[in-house]
Amino acid sequence: MAARRRLVLSHAVVALLALGAALISTSFLVAAVVAGLAALAAAIWWGRSVDRLALRLRQTDLAEAEGSSSEPALAAEGPLSELQATAADLQRRTRERLALLAVEKSRVEGILESVTEGIMVTGIDGKVVMANRALASLFGTRPPLEGRTPVEVVRHREVEEAIAACQAEGRPAALEVVRRAPTERFLEVQVAPIRRDGTCIGVVTVFHDITRLRQLERVRRDFVANVSHELRTPLTAIKGYAETLAEGALQDPEAAGRFVQVISSHADRLHRLLDDILDLARLEQEGLEVRASPTVLRPLVEGCVAAVAQAASRKGIALAVQVPPEIVAWCDGKLIEQVVTNLLDNAVKYTPEGGAVTVRALAPSDAEPRIVVEVSDTGIGIPAADLERVFERFYRVDKGRSRALGGTGLGLSIVRHAVQAHGERVWATSELGHGSTFHFTLKPE
Repeated sequence: MAARRRLVLSHAVVALLALGAALISTSFLVAAVVAGLAALAAAIWWGRSVDRLALRLRQTDLAEAEGSSSEPALAAEGPLSELQATAADLQRRTRERLALLAVEKSRVEGILESVTEGIMVTGIDGKVVMANRALASLFGTRPPLEGRTPVEVVRHREVEEAIAACQAEGRPAALEVVRRAPTERFLEVQVAPIRRDGTCIGVVTVFHDITRLRQLERVRRDFVANVSHELRTPLTAIKGYAETLAEGALQDPEAAGRFVQVISSHADRLHRLLDDILDLARLEQEGLEVRASPTVLRPLVEGCVAAVAQAASRKGIALAVQVPPEIVAWCDGKLIEQVVTNLLDNAVKYTPEGGAVTVRALAPSDAEPRIVVEVSDTGIGIPAADLERVFERFYRVDKGRSRALGGTGLGLSIVRHAVQAHGERVWATSELGHGSTFHFTLKPE
């Protein structure tokens, strides 16, 4: 009996334990389900909050891009408010830095484009990272230039080698190069390293166009040489004939008269040369004042024709004026009178006996809005190869013939400078053996 009672009791304990275990398992399951649902709800809430924060930031960017200073009213709540504040502060700082970089970039680009010298910046890889419009214009290269090698941009091996040497050694360099095509240009090139923490990270190359300076130096040398030569010939003749007279030729009246005439002729040539040099210097000086006013061309031309009429008469040259009386030009009458006189004097000198010289003026038209003045002759003409150079100082097509006719070699150069001082153009056309025509334009009143 006691044994049976103990058996029943043990079964009851086991049943209670099983029931307790079942209850515990059910509680854990319920707890797990509740915890999962809570985590899911928290994740959904967190995700929606993050989405709202991202939406706010995007709306802020769009509002700023459209120029609006107002911000969306959406605000984060709870623990995301600090994250939102941090993100907004980071966004604001980033915008400020980007704005500063944009201003700095715009400033650098503005400075580069305003500089007349060509500027090229290459990086550590030797490729162009920055260049201005003056550089592209100087070498006739189409932009963009960034990403190209220096030899592709400037097409000059010496420049590329100087940049490579500066990049490798970190030392500045200077050189002068000549660009031959399409026109001759002299360039002074300065190459300097760009350093950061003592390391060369790039090279800046500046190109100075010194073509005008070199041309002026060449003109000065030629001018000095030509003036010396032009002065030496008459001075030598004057000195020689004067010494001959002093040594006894004065006792021979016939010879003395001939020698004095030669001396006078060479003295006149010196006088004309010095006058032309002074006129040319006056026309070439900077700030030359052109006193323009309405000028009726016909009386002016007739006065110029009268000045050369005697020389033309000696050679039997017919002078003709074809200038309508109604043509009025806006010009400096004294300068244009000098231009026409020089052209007429030149035409008479190079026209054979019995020839003709004509001055005409053409009124403005649709094809040519300027007045065109022409001085034509039936002279010896000018070879085509010399037409571009006849306006150069001391340039002569036939040097011996020009000096024999008393020319100084400066008349046409004076013509060119006087016309250009008015902002107009002058040119020549000719057919060898059939005469020449010199043209220049004037502004109508």
